[in-house]
Amino acid sequence: MQSEQEILLEHLAKDDDMAYTLLYKQFYVPMVLFASQYINNEEASKDVVQEFFISMLGQKKDFENVTALKVYLYHSVKNRCMNYIQHEQVKGRYEAFVLREFDDVDLFWDRVLEEDIYARVLEVVQELPRQYRNVMMLSLDGYKISEVAEKMGISLETAKEYKKEGKKRLSVRLRSLGLELFISIFF
Repeated sequence: MQSEQEILLEHLAKDDDMAYTLLYKQFYVPMVLFASQYINNEEASKDVVQEFFISMLGQKKDFENVTALKVYLYHSVKNRCMNYIQHEQVKGRYEAFVLREFDDVDLFWDRVLEEDIYARVLEVVQELPRQYRNVMMLSLDGYKISEVAEKMGISLETAKEYKKEGKKRLSVRLRSLGLELFISIFF
């Protein structure tokens, strides 16, 4: 007469649904206890084992004996536990970074506001005629007016004039948006 474990091996080799039911009944609890040795959280251990069983569905598995099956099961759960731990560590480092970076809510919102304003200024710069736009974009990129003139192949006086006129046009447009004070910050 065949043992329950031998029947299990036969059903696994056939990818029979009954195999997964038997597998779950026999190994779920011991595997959760095993996972709990790695993960100090019972719910997380249950989730890891549950996800492992789900991943096995539809996979034909042929094991020589019950020992080979157990090695596969426990080794797979151990790997999933290690992946879980690694994921939690990365998540913890990210959360710590976010808390360090944005520990002050006001600082966070100031940064959001800065980015929003900068994006709006860039939109307005894009509306300028080509030469003015090029001078203003290079200025925003941190180039000195002499470097702008050289990059564009124009005289220094022409570059200054484009920048002066560009600022004037930007001021008018930004004033209509209530953002005129930012012209001096960016340019």
